[in-house]
Amino acid sequence: MYGGIYAWYVHAIRTQQYPGPYTDPLRLFGIVAFCLVLVVAVYSLRRRFKRTMPGRVQNWLWVHTWFGVCSILVAFLHENYANILRDFRFTQMRFSEAAFGMLALYALVLLVASGIIGRLLDGWQAHVIAAEANSNGVGIVQAVQERLHELELTIERFSAGKSAAFKLYCSEALGRKTSLPEMLPVLAPEELGDFERVYEVLMQRAYLGRSLQRQKRARLIIRAWRYVHIPLACAALAIIGYHSVSELIKMVLYR
Repeated sequence: MYGGIYAWYVHAIRTQQYPGPYTDPLRLFGIVAFCLVLVVAVYSLRRRFKRTMPGRVQNWLWVHTWFGVCSILVAFLHENYANILRDFRFTQMRFSEAAFGMLALYALVLLVASGIIGRLLDGWQAHVIAAEANSNGVGIVQAVQERLHELELTIERFSAGKSAAFKLYCSEALGRKTSLPEMLPVLAPEELGDFERVYEVLMQRAYLGRSLQRQKRARLIIRAWRYVHIPLACAALAIIGYHSVSELIKMVLYR
């Protein structure tokens, strides 16, 4: 689709004396870019409100990603690459002219860039979680949390009836979650066998705690990205919508 539009753009540049966003076909490219932005927004609506819409989520995500990239490429053609590769003028008048056309263009650039960063972060998050699930021998966050709870119950059973030094070491180890106290307790000979067994459990718990921490950190990063991307998407859609609808109304009234 973009290849066909670009060929049409090249023909217009070669045949028209003053090609621009107010003349066809570059004006039509703006309408196409706006329609692509609306299609991209449908994915967010489907994910949050209309989960019963037809099609797989993966297919909708594919449309969301690549139609978003295509929309910004078509928008560049609509502007004839003004303020992108040439004719840079960052003034208040330039931003507000043509119903905030330049502002709408840069809002779309930021939105698409944010989406690309999000896809990269999502791939990184999936890689981290999959690697942790394979290496820890338990699984993802929910499974690790359940296993940690089981290990804590095992440690408490080992600690029952033991000396104060034994209990203190286990208590300090449980409080650290991802590491063990460096100083080992001085124990009676009859407690050494149980301490060796509980020490292995504590080491496993610390290892799983570090794995859980890395998985939660990966989830937190992608969640923080969503807190930025979603408000940015709403603001960009409002600006782009205002520009597009205003220019469409002007075109209809002119004709």
